[in-house]
Amino acid sequence: MSEKTPMEQHLQTAMYGTPKINPDEQRKYLGTFRERVSLAMTIAEVTNRDNISDFVTEITDHPNYQVIFNGHIDQADLAPYLKLVGQHNLKFTIREEAIYGINDSDLGLVVASDQAINQSPITLRDKYPVSSAETTSSPTKTSWFDKLLGR
Repeated sequence: MSEKTPMEQHLQTAMYGTPKINPDEQRKYLGTFRERVSLAMTIAEVTNRDNISDFVTEITDHPNYQVIFNGHIDQADLAPYLKLVGQHNLKFTIREEAIYGINDSDLGLVVASDQAINQSPITLRDKYPVSSAETTSSPTKTSWFDKLLGR
């Protein structure tokens, strides 16, 4: 395969735009790379107000990171996050391009560094799992035999 001349490269760029590195990855992570992501929240997780405390923990632990929002989320659902970003003086971006998803399983918010951090896990449910006390809140049943013996 022959090398393209500078003129051919210029024409290719003019016709098709600047080539992107890992465009599918950038589309998934709202314009950034997976290696830069510290926390990724789906649209469903962003719209659930119970997850705001985990978001606060993340931005408090990483005050130099930026937040990227999916602009397809209702403004009312983004408002508490935008307020917190402002209170913590963080940089943020709202991406509204059509390439970013609108389904509940698509990413709605990404906390990212400006350089590679290769952090794992990054998903909200893996990074901030629900405490076992909250998941096992149902009382334990006592058998009639234990009641008889006074246990």
